[in-house]
Amino acid sequence: MSDINPTELDALVDLVVARLRGQLPGGGHFPIPGGESDLERPPVIGPRPEQLPDLFPRHTLGIAGMELTQSIQHHGAAGGSFGADNSVPLVALKTMVARVYPYLRPGFAVSGTSPTERVTGELVLSSGHQVIYRTAPTRAAGTRVGRQADLDRRLWDQEITGMMPGSTMGTLEVVHSNAPLNFIIPAWYCRRGRLHIAVRIWPVDQGPGSTISATFSQYVELIDVRAPRVALVRINWDNGMGTVTSPTDADMLDTVRLAERMLPFPYFETTILGAEIDESGNFAATATGGGCNTEWQDLLRKLNWTRMWTSLFGLGDLVYGMVPQAAIPPGTTQLNSGCRIESAAGFVGFPGTFAHELGHYFDRAHVAVADDPTNDPDYPRYGGRARSIGEVGIDTGTSPPTLYDPARSDDIMSYGNNKWISPYTYQALLDARHDHQSVRASAGRVRPWLILDLRLHRTAEGLSRLEVRRAARVDAPGSVSAAGRAAAVSPLSMDLLAADGRILTTHHCRYVRPQGGGCACRGTATDVPFDREPHIDFQEAVEWPGERVASIAFHRGRAPVAVVEVGEAPRVDIGAPERAGDRMHVRVYADHPRDKPTVAVLFSGDDGQTWQAVAFDPPDGKVSVSVDHLPGGERCRFRVIATAELQAAVADTDPFELPRQGRRLHLNLPSDACEVPPGRIVLQALLDTRGLGGVSPDEVRWQSSLQGDVGLGFSIAPELEAGEHEITVSVPDGLGGVLSQRGIIVVGGRPMPGLG
Repeated sequence: MSDINPTELDALVDLVVARLRGQLPGGGHFPIPGGESDLERPPVIGPRPEQLPDLFPRHTLGIAGMELTQSIQHHGAAGGSFGADNSVPLVALKTMVARVYPYLRPGFAVSGTSPTERVTGELVLSSGHQVIYRTAPTRAAGTRVGRQADLDRRLWDQEITGMMPGSTMGTLEVVHSNAPLNFIIPAWYCRRGRLHIAVRIWPVDQGPGSTISATFSQYVELIDVRAPRVALVRINWDNGMGTVTSPTDADMLDTVRLAERMLPFPYFETTILGAEIDESGNFAATATGGGCNTEWQDLLRKLNWTRMWTSLFGLGDLVYGMVPQAAIPPGTTQLNSGCRIESAAGFVGFPGTFAHELGHYFDRAHVAVADDPTNDPDYPRYGGRARSIGEVGIDTGTSPPTLYDPARSDDIMSYGNNKWISPYTYQALLDARHDHQSVRASAGRVRPWLILDLRLHRTAEGLSRLEVRRAARVDAPGSVSAAGRAAAVSPLSMDLLAADGRILTTHHCRYVRPQGGGCACRGTATDVPFDREPHIDFQEAVEWPGERVASIAFHRGRAPVAVVEVGEAPRVDIGAPERAGDRMHVRVYADHPRDKPTVAVLFSGDDGQTWQAVAFDPPDGKVSVSVDHLPGGERCRFRVIATAELQAAVADTDPFELPRQGRRLHLNLPSDACEVPPGRIVLQALLDTRGLGGVSPDEVRWQSSLQGDVGLGFSIAPELEAGEHEITVSVPDGLGGVLSQRGIIVVGGRPMPGLG
């Protein structure tokens, strides 16, 4: 046997086996469409040759398993089992990656497949008996096949060959690390319900008709998760020398995209509010004990006031303030990139901070933050590391997708580096998905509410003084979520009393500690008791029990800290609105003989059927709002609500007309779109829903002037051919029409002068 050429022996074995089966090697061609939808072909993934016994033991293809991942998953045994035990649920309308692990079962003869050869394959997605999608792997050249021990889940479309010490002293041996075959299933094919996924693989050089192949299939269940409603607030920052910097709409929306891909939601229904906040403080200053400094806390108090109005009028209760990066002093090396108390804010362009703060919104505590007593005590020590993500994470929004190694990646709720989400955090967010608004409140169910901004002061004698900083009465259809108060304490309660002293209702005010977003920050809280702070702030929304209320008594113990009587309503008026360019201006007037009125200005584009807040306590009564952020309509109105002594007065403008404003679309192309290398190119659509409802991924359509339709979804990575492409993305505008944006991409070269 030593004189026989192994290659000739292989060829002989193949010939003998082929003749025994009545066929020659390399049978009928089985085409692999490059990822198109196919509704006609049956869910068959290729020829299944008759199984006859081999004359010689041989290397054969096998599939160790298939992992289905949308951003993170848990597959079972530590170290990787490549099994189908996806303990993290799969979410409908979220891009999914199928990672298939081919390996070589050892044998005597190679029979056309060897440890140095490559395999490719095809994935077929079907529902019932109907094929809905089929695709080839993301790497046209396939992947190298070898031992099962050589498979490495941390690699994407690559192989690594190296040397390591051998079993004998002083020797070296070659080691291989092989990547799985990766198949991407676009979000719009990941429909709710039960789907079947089947994969067949074969040697690249033999083609899909090869008799050497392996198959794997399984059923999966995708659950329906509503898109969270996120409201963004623009923070206009004054540097103290007359220069005001504001984040752009596109930059604000782009900051949100990472969280959409990472967290267990299909997408966000994001609205940029017309209500803006002016600031001039030093957000980069270090706070005592770490955490949120006074500038952040003051901003968060204002944002929480906005959040309550936004919630009550049904635009969403996940409110986030976007601070421009101009507020970061040059040379800053440590800062808190974001903070949260009950509302949240962060610097624009810090997408990880946004995802972190959104985690706090869904009651996620910190993970292994130094000197923080609010850390999650139940967080698992994956692999012995206190903040590891414990799993290989995948970000499908980059090309190629970014893999997060659990040995070097930290949970998004930590202050670590290279942050991604863990299965533990992913599941916890999924379990809490109903805690926040995902549908608009019914405009016909209006209830009376009292909104309060309170500050409880501590004196040297230990006694407390209550300051009612703002109080507003309003009729609104929604409610204010109590989510995010899991660790809150109630050092103050309020009794709404009738004239005869009867308690009509009792409300417990909640204190929530500030929590930092983390960017080399030292911590977020200390062990100082809350009642040792100089003051404690509360923002509360209480359903008003009617005109029977005569007073409110605030309690910390038996005796009331303060009693506020219901008195006289303020006088209020509003001037005629005027348009100047892209702004609407209106003057409001409110006064009271004893109290400073709290003022809120609302806007309606449908003659008062729905409202949204656009300004609070405007300086000198001057209100200026961007027309672009008003819904518009034939009968628009501004309304001013002024509250003093717990009584409200309302004034409206006469109806006026503004052009109706639909959703707003922004196109995010590669940074150097004039010279893009060939390959898969990430294209992103950024959408401001303007309160008109969310858009499903299958409603976001992409076209190229050279290739026609290139995909659906908020983020796609098509393979564009060389040349100059005019890329067009289109979505429904929310008003019955279509909204489009266009841009130029030049693949493999530069454009002609004047283009790009």
